[in-house]
Amino acid sequence: MRALLIFALALLPTYQVVAADAAAPVTIGTKGYVWNKLTPERAEVLRKTADAARGQEAFRGCRGCHKQDAFGRVDGTYPRLTGQHASVIVKQLTDIRAGLRLNPKMEPFISTDAVSVDEIADIAAYLSTLTTIKENGKGPGDQVRVGETLYTQKGCIKCHGSRGEGNGDKLYPALAAQHYSYLLREMEMIRTMARGNSHPDMVVALRDLSPAEMEALADYLARLPDRRQAK
Repeated sequence: MRALLIFALALLPTYQVVAADAAAPVTIGTKGYVWNKLTPERAEVLRKTADAARGQEAFRGCRGCHKQDAFGRVDGTYPRLTGQHASVIVKQLTDIRAGLRLNPKMEPFISTDAVSVDEIADIAAYLSTLTTIKENGKGPGDQVRVGETLYTQKGCIKCHGSRGEGNGDKLYPALAAQHYSYLLREMEMIRTMARGNSHPDMVVALRDLSPAEMEALADYLARLPDRRQAK
């Protein structure tokens, strides 16, 4: 009997590891990863009737980093959120909560204790309505034409649109007028798959770009007008 108990205990750590692995989020580079897979929580958020006025109030907890007007920081530490597609914001927030997008800094602020499902819907609706007249962060400006060429050659235009306006229905974010340094950092994280929820096509598109080409592409996007001015 004692021998059987020892044998059973010896098997327990192996079982725990298998169970933990089975529950681990399926991020890019992991077998079975699907970029636009609808998570249960995102499905729940999308069923909600979003209210921008409630979202403005709920956004108070986000202002410490993203600022009162959701413009973020010009140095790119925090992104500009004004005017982003609501569907994109919902996806990114729920991806962080599901462990699909790796963003440790955001995790405490978007935890279930901090923000409810209803508030995610409301905040996304609120941010999508905002505009700003502030000048966003830009790069050196000497390689913008190179960036424009790369944007077309690398196929970015197919998903993000001719003027970086994105596509809310397909969950492609607006990139136009985003802060240069934020774009550059996120592009690098996507390329190296460190972001977790990267689109596989973007990983391929960015993989062979030189640092100078990455800078040119980010600067081109940063200098495009707000998506609502690009129509």
